Amino acid sequence: MKKSLTCIAAALFLSFSAQAATEGVEYQVLPASAQFDAPNTVTKIYSINCPFCFKYEKAGIPNDKILPAGSKLEQYHISPKPPFGMEKSTALAIAKEIKGDKVFKQVKAEYYNQYHVKKVKFKSSDATINFALDDLNMTRAEFDKHAENPKVKALIAEWDKGVAVANIQGVPAITVNGKYLINTKSIKSMNMLKDLIAELSAK
Repeated sequence: MKKSLTCIAAALFLSFSAQAATEGVEYQVLPASAQFDAPNTVTKIYSINCPFCFKYEKAGIPNDKILPAGSKLEQYHISPKPPFGMEKSTALAIAKEIKGDKVFKQVKAEYYNQYHVKKVKFKSSDATINFALDDLNMTRAEFDKHAENPKVKALIAEWDKGVAVANIQGVPAITVNGKYLINTKSIKSMNMLKDLIAELSAK
């Protein structure tokens, strides 16, 4: 009898696990106007100014370990969200394009720490930019010059493709292949997120 109950429980578990995610519950298909070209990519759309984005950042949601084989993780910092979203996007884009991923992560961490841990709000555009100069190891004149770099401008424009997505559900937002938007409120565990990303990546 015990063996039979174990088999039944196992069958129920497998049946539940095999259920496909439900559109409108765990995810939604983005409208054509909000979709963007991102094959084999999981994209986190965020803003330094968002407290929930900071929590996701600390928790590592999402991360490379939960991606299907052949997929990559991108992060889009959107510039319109105040205060001084464009200044932060520019500093982050310069860090990534000119200095590389290590400095990019450092600048992002320092902005998050200043805004959400120390609770220090920047009072001006200049103060927001000048805050990042030490980590970027550059002068303000060098920063302004790099801000006009076509690669930096193109990266900010790429990130701002996430604005249309953010207008649907807010930030942080997690998309798969630039087509599917995960309903983050429905996610109960990292394993659930991993399975959902795998399923949507295969569509």
